[in-house]
This record gives sequence, structure tokens and C-alpha cells, in this order.
Amino acid sequence: MKIIKNYTLTFVILSPIFFLASCATSLPQKHTTDDHSHMHHDVNTAMNNSHHSSIKKQFELAENAVTLQGENGFFNFSLYTNHSPIPISKIHDWIIHIETKDGKPVENAKVFIFGGMPMHNHEFPTVPRIKDYLGDGNYRIEGLKFNMIGHWEMHFTAEKTTIDATNNRKKKTTDRVEFKVHL
Repeated sequence: MKIIKNYTLTFVILSPIFFLASCATSLPQKHTTDDHSHMHHDVNTAMNNSHHSSIKKQFELAENAVTLQGENGFFNFSLYTNHSPIPISKIHDWIIHIETKDGKPVENAKVFIFGGMPMHNHEFPTVPRIKDYLGDGNYRIEGLKFNMIGHWEMHFTAEKTTIDATNNRKKKTTDRVEFKVHL
């Protein structure tokens, strides 16, 4: 019984230290225009370390969509789900909106998704995919499931083929983005 008390005392003393250390790692980062770290999104940073209840609102419904510029700077990606709160252990759909850097919708692109839980070293428990093009740069993601709370990453690649008016050749534009979702 004495050993249990010692472990309990150690936990009580160290818990606030670990909590403070974890908060310090999610402080907002200052980014310059040459800094490519804007491609990776951390909900805690975006919310200025707000209370967890407001963090969970991010990505929930269109008005709380998160928008990021792609790695190559060609496209802007906005991601949200119509579910509030975000379901755990249930298959559900999300919407990704893709537009050019000057705000024009990216129509009929090839869009790919992959991701998972990097801290647990596993992918999604399902195989989410882009099911439908909804028009106006909106694509429906079907079959997404978060099987537990924690840190998840969603990676998207968008490919758009156009005809170059100057030489009548096909031109492929590709961009990628990573969203970090904390549930």
C-alpha cells in the first residue's frame, strides 16, 4: 500500500509539470512569407491556445472551416464537416473546398486523401475517398472515421489538368496540404 501512495504522490506532483510542458509546445509560431510551415496546421496555434471547447468547434460546420494554402502555393484548401461535434468511432463525411490562389473554384480536379494518427503510427481505420464533386470547388469526402480521440492528420493532394492557351498543351497543376485535427 505504501508503494501505491508513493506512485500516487509522484503522479500528483508531476501531472501539472507535464501539462505545462505540453501547453508550451503548442504556442503560436511566427511565420514569414518564405516560411513553408504554414502548410501544416495546428488547431491549438490557430485558436491562440483557447479553451478545448472552442478548439473542438474548429472544422465543425462550414462557418468553422479551416483554410490553408497548399505547399506549392497554387491552391487554397478549406476543410470542414457538417457534423457537430465531430463523431468518434462513426463513419461520416467531410467537405474540402479547393480554389486557386486568386479565389476561383478548382473544378473537377483529381483529389486524393490519406492520413491517420502519427503518434500511434497508424492510418485511418477506414479508407476515406473523394466520392463526389459537388460543384463550385467543393468535394465530398466519404468514409472518414476517427476511432479514438487524439491527434490526427489529413493529407490532401489535388491535381488539375488544363490546356495551355499559348501552345495548346496539357498542363498539370498539383498542390498538397496537411490538416492537423485534435479531437
